[in-house]
Amino acid sequence: MVRAEIQRLRPAAVLIEGPSDFNNRIDELFLEHQLPIAIYTYVAWDDKSRQGAYYPFCDYSPEWQALFAARECGAVVRFIDLPYAALSRHDRRTHRYSDGRLRGSHYVREMCRALGVEDFDDAWDLIAEQDPDLPAAEIYKRLEEYCGNLRRLDTEADETRDFDLQREIYMAAHIRRAWTEFGKDRVLVVTGGYHTSGLRTMLADTSDNDMDTNVRFPDGIVERGIALTPYTFQRLDSLRGYDAGMPSPGFYQTSWTHRPSDPPVHVTLLTEVVQKLRQLKQVASTADLIGVETCARSLAMLRGHARVWRRDLTDAIVAVLVKDDVEDTHPFVLTMQAVLRGNQRGKLAPGSPLPPLVRDIQKKLAEANLTPDIPVRHLEVPLTDSHSLARSQLLHQLRILQIPGFHQTGGVDFAKREDLTSLIETWAVQWKTEQDSAMIEASRFGSALDEAATARLQEQAVAIQNQSAQASLLLLDAVLSGIFLVANDLRQRVADIIHQDGNLASVATAMGHLLFLYAWDDTLGTQGNTQTGILLREAFLRATWLLEVGSAPANAGEEVDAVRLTRDAFERAEEPMKLDRNAFAAVLGRVQADNQRSPAQRGACAGALWSLRCADPADIHRDMLLFSSPDHLGDFLTGLFALAREEAQRDPQLLTAIHNVVIAWNDDSFLTALPSLRLAFMYFTAREKAHMANSLFGNEASEDSALSEPVRLAVSVAEAAEAMQYETMLCLLAAQYGVKIS
Repeated sequence: MVRAEIQRLRPAAVLIEGPSDFNNRIDELFLEHQLPIAIYTYVAWDDKSRQGAYYPFCDYSPEWQALFAARECGAVVRFIDLPYAALSRHDRRTHRYSDGRLRGSHYVREMCRALGVEDFDDAWDLIAEQDPDLPAAEIYKRLEEYCGNLRRLDTEADETRDFDLQREIYMAAHIRRAWTEFGKDRVLVVTGGYHTSGLRTMLADTSDNDMDTNVRFPDGIVERGIALTPYTFQRLDSLRGYDAGMPSPGFYQTSWTHRPSDPPVHVTLLTEVVQKLRQLKQVASTADLIGVETCARSLAMLRGHARVWRRDLTDAIVAVLVKDDVEDTHPFVLTMQAVLRGNQRGKLAPGSPLPPLVRDIQKKLAEANLTPDIPVRHLEVPLTDSHSLARSQLLHQLRILQIPGFHQTGGVDFAKREDLTSLIETWAVQWKTEQDSAMIEASRFGSALDEAATARLQEQAVAIQNQSAQASLLLLDAVLSGIFLVANDLRQRVADIIHQDGNLASVATAMGHLLFLYAWDDTLGTQGNTQTGILLREAFLRATWLLEVGSAPANAGEEVDAVRLTRDAFERAEEPMKLDRNAFAAVLGRVQADNQRSPAQRGACAGALWSLRCADPADIHRDMLLFSSPDHLGDFLTGLFALAREEAQRDPQLLTAIHNVVIAWNDDSFLTALPSLRLAFMYFTAREKAHMANSLFGNEASEDSALSEPVRLAVSVAEAAEAMQYETMLCLLAAQYGVKIS
């Protein structure tokens, strides 16, 4: 209808609701693109945050048809909407045509009730889309009433209405300017229905003839850009979360391309649904299909539709084919939604201008022989030479920017410290249709790949609140991608997060990553690095403070790990970072003596002091007696052994003290303590346990050769414990009857 109106009126200028900052590049839209595509616009702020928005086009978009109809009749074509950057500080919508606020309005609910339809989209279909024989004048009349009422009854004052008003003032200025330039009767305007009545009211006010089309951008913008990008029907589909889209764009595309000689639209789509169901080995019999067809036609007739439409088809498929209550996940429903959504993917015309980032990525991929192709390539990337390390860094930068087709499948994992001996990464590299659009949209982060990856990590860091462990992983990503030394803002942000984090376990985990990079990494280039050392020192000081003030982690294991990592960091950074041994020992001593702390944490602090040669072993033996109850001894020893494993196994007096405590228990006490004792002694190998037994039992062990080597029970530990408990019960029962068991 829009095309026909432009061809009939043959205006001198066609003004379209679209981003006016694309006007100097509007000719790019007339290249031979494969739709859908979108205008992507972004803005970067001085607080490191970034925003982007889309103006999508598909074949049946009125704006798209207006562009080409205007060009065909020789009219000047202009976009007249405010640039996204002018309102983006407050407007958080990613799609500028969003109408989500109106869909749930009271007027829409009442209109749907009056029309007997379910929602906003069904109402729109009934008013404007379903009847192909509806005259243009009647459609205008209906839309003017419907959209005019939407606006008049939209009385809630909010930011969105203020944004709409600012946009309309700007669009009205463009229209007045075009009237002056081409004549009032030679200008045709294509806008969303909501804006039509507002613009008419504004333009009818002859007292306001302000034609200021200059854009005033808010303070704080450091960069803004705009470019074409490929789009997909999946992203257009409102059922998949696009708040400005129509449900099932594939349905409307099929309707748009339908010719009178073709089968009815619903028959074409139902055929495709059945074909896909049969490919998935789902049974849809001929009788079922006849039932769907009959039901769809009956629903259309009952609802007064001129032809079977989207809702008629979907309701018929669900009614006839779905026989149970799992409608949302039923394979028939999912297949139907996929077919009605469509699988079209846009593609920019060859030679379309691309943002600098895309060209930089393409250049670097070609230089590194990593240009993706349709067949997947499985690569082994060693990290032992500079050329291969550079390839790994390039791949990690693409991973950080979430560019599809570059996926690490295995090999060395520095975050988990797995497979650190081979120093080989394995990657899968493959061309994917969404690659181009992802690279274009990533251009909001910068014009060069390393710059964009740095900005992306900074953005992620800004979103992290008081979670040092997550922040340290971003630093590791910066190291893996080769940008750690230039990521000054990122390092400062991580330092700020560490300072604000009140969770000892989180700070300790971050400290563990930093300790690895500072002390052990001789592959990625951070070993002994001053910047890493500074962050490690900050994490150590924060962890020490949290340890003393009593920030208790979630469980005993985290408590012990936190103390161990803090001790390890001190050992490695004491000299280069000028850490105070006496001050650290004093903190450990105060925590170890605090009877409000858990036995595991007190044991870990005692072990840390012992391993640092800041405690007398006799004091450790004495303190252990404070935890001689079956409920506490195992936890205390778990912490102690975790931090002072070597010292403990070589101290016969400690072993004797433990032995004396345990043999003083009765059987019930021993069984109570057994699980935690087993956990504590798991820090030692079987041979070390045998050595400790020799130290404990002396000559008895040497006479019994079985103690000189690890002994494996013939039954499980649980079975042995059950047998001991049974024997104890028998002994007690025998004693009641005066039976002596020797």
